[in-house]
Amino acid sequence: MTASDAQTGMVVQAECEAVTAALLQAAAHLAQGQDAEGILRPFCEALVAASSHIRLAWMWLGAPDTAIIRPTYAVGPARGYAESLVLGADEATRSLSPGLRALATGLPVMATVRSDPTFAPWRTEALHYGLEVTASFPFGEAGDGKQGLVAVYADEADYFARLGWAPFVAFQHLAQVALTQAALRERLNTLATLDSLTGLLNRGAMQDALERLHDEARRRHGTYGVLLIDIDRFKLINDGYGHGVGDGVIRDMARVLRRSLRADDRAGRWGGEEFLCLLPGADYRAASDIAERLRAGVMHHPFAVSGGRTLRATVSLGMACFPADGDSVQALLNHADMGLYEAKRDGRNRVARASDRGRNLFATAQQLEGALTSGRVRPAYQPIVALADGRVMAKEALARIITAEGVLEAEHFIEAADRFQWLYRLDHDMICQVIEDCAAARQTQDPPLAYFVNVSTDLLHHAERVQDLLSRITRTTMPCCAGSDAEKPLVIEITERQFLGDFNAVRRTLAPFLAFGIRLALDDFGSGYSSFRYLTELPFAFVKLDKVLVNRVQTAQGRRILRGLQDLARDLGFRTIAEGVEDEACADALAALGVDWAQGHYFASPRFEDAPQGSGKDRDGAAS
Repeated sequence: MTASDAQTGMVVQAECEAVTAALLQAAAHLAQGQDAEGILRPFCEALVAASSHIRLAWMWLGAPDTAIIRPTYAVGPARGYAESLVLGADEATRSLSPGLRALATGLPVMATVRSDPTFAPWRTEALHYGLEVTASFPFGEAGDGKQGLVAVYADEADYFARLGWAPFVAFQHLAQVALTQAALRERLNTLATLDSLTGLLNRGAMQDALERLHDEARRRHGTYGVLLIDIDRFKLINDGYGHGVGDGVIRDMARVLRRSLRADDRAGRWGGEEFLCLLPGADYRAASDIAERLRAGVMHHPFAVSGGRTLRATVSLGMACFPADGDSVQALLNHADMGLYEAKRDGRNRVARASDRGRNLFATAQQLEGALTSGRVRPAYQPIVALADGRVMAKEALARIITAEGVLEAEHFIEAADRFQWLYRLDHDMICQVIEDCAAARQTQDPPLAYFVNVSTDLLHHAERVQDLLSRITRTTMPCCAGSDAEKPLVIEITERQFLGDFNAVRRTLAPFLAFGIRLALDDFGSGYSSFRYLTELPFAFVKLDKVLVNRVQTAQGRRILRGLQDLARDLGFRTIAEGVEDEACADALAALGVDWAQGHYFASPRFEDAPQGSGKDRDGAAS
C-alpha cells in the first residue's frame, strides 16, 4: 500500500466516522420525534452537517399512491435544486426517477449523475449545483397510509461506494421503527380525539380546535361562528324508546351535521345530546344561514326506531360570533350557551343568539362568581312569627350579595346561579354561614329559634359538599342541643318544583340530612304540581303556604282553599307558615283560619345579624 493509498484510506475512514457519528446522533433523537417529519428532518440535517461532500438532503412524505413528488423539506448548499425538483410529472420520467424506484422496491437506490442513464432528465440541473451522485432511502409502509423518501446528494461520484451502505442502511432501519411507532401514536391520538358513538371529534378535541380557530381569527382579524346544539326532549326519546334508539338518534344527528355544514366547518360531540360546530370565517348572517339549514335538516330527517318505524326530532341552537359576542373562547361559549337556553325557553326547535337579557344574565353570573370567590354572599334573616301571639319562632336565611353600590337581593342573581350551575356553591356558602350564626345565637336565645335555609337539588347532587355541611353541623350545633333527641335548630326548605319525578330519588338525595335529624319544610305549598304526594312521601315538619295564595285570604275562594290546606296540615301533624304577609288584615285573616306561623314585611324585613341595615323587600323566588 502506497503512502497515497494510506492517506486516502484515512480520509475515507474519517469521513465514514463523521457520517456514522452524525447518524448516531440523529438516531438518539428518533424517539423524540412525534411525527414522521419530526423523525426524518434530523436525518437530513445531520448528514449535511457531518460532511462538506454532502451537498443536499431532501425528504418527502405523502400517500403511497401519490403520482407526483415534490420535496417537502430540503437542507444543504444545493437546496435550490430540490426547490425546483418534480418527480413523476410525465410518463417518460416516472419510471426513471431513483426516488420513485426506491419507493416502488422498498430498497435504497443509488444513481451517478454523469453516467447513469436514468438520471438524464435531471443531469444538467444537478451538475449546475455540483451534484455527482444521489442515494434514495424509502421509509414507511403502504399499509400505514403514508410513505416517505430521503434523498442524499454528494459532490463525488464514488462517495457512497467508498463509504459503503452500512451506516445509511442501519439508520434507515432505526428510522423505520421510529416511523412505525409514530404512525401508531398518531392512530392512538386520533382514536383519543374521536367520540366512539358518532365518529365526530370529542369535547377535548373540539376545545383544542376552537382555541386554534380563535387564535388564528385574532391574528388575522377575522371572524368565526360557534353553534351549540341540543336535541330537544332527548330524555323522552331515550326513556320511551330505549337507549339503543337514543344512541341511533345521536349517530344520525352526526350524519345530519356532516351534510349540513360546509367543507371547512368542524363538528363535535360536546357531551350527552349536545353538539358543537365551528364555522371559520362566518359572520352573523352566514352563521344564521348554516344554523337554519341544520335545524331544518334535523326536523325533516326520519330517525329509525324499530320495525321500519321512524320518529321525528328537533334541535335548539345557540349561536355566537367572534368578535361581536366576545373576545375570548369562554365568553363565546357562554354566549352560545345563553342563546341555547333562550331557544329552549322560547319553545325549542329554533335558533337563538343571546339577547340583551341573556347578556345581562351572563354579566350577573360573573358578578355572582366574584362575590362567591371573595366571600361577599351573606345571609339576611327574616323573622318567622307565631300568629297567635306575635312571638318570633324562627328565622329564614335569604341570600344577598354585598356590592360597592349596596345590597343585591337574590331575585337579581338566582336565575344566573341556576343557569350557570352555581346553585350548589351558593347553597353551600349560605348554609355554612347559617350554621355558624345558628350556633352562636343558641348560646343566648331562650327559647332557641329554628333557622330555615333553602337547599337546591344541585347541592344535594354534590356529595362532598353535603358531607362537609354535615361535619360542620356536628361540630357547631350538636353541643348546643340539650340531648341527642333534641330538635335540631336547622330546617332545610325544598321547593316542590325542584323535585318533580322520581320520589325515591328525592328521598335518597335528602337521606343524609334526614338521618341526622334535620327537619324539612316544603316551600311554596299550594302553588301546584304534586304537593299532596310529597306530603305522603317525605317526613315534612313544616309546609310554607305560597304567597300568591296567602294574599288571596281575604277572598271567599282563597279562604276556603287555605282553610282546607290548614285542616289537612293539622291532621297530618305539620306546622303551617304563611309567606309574604304584607299587612295587618292579611295576618288577622290567617290567624282566624288557624295558620300557625307567618313571615313577611308586615312583621319585619330581612336584616343582617351583625348590622341593623335592611335590604328592602324580598319578592317571590328571592331565597337562595
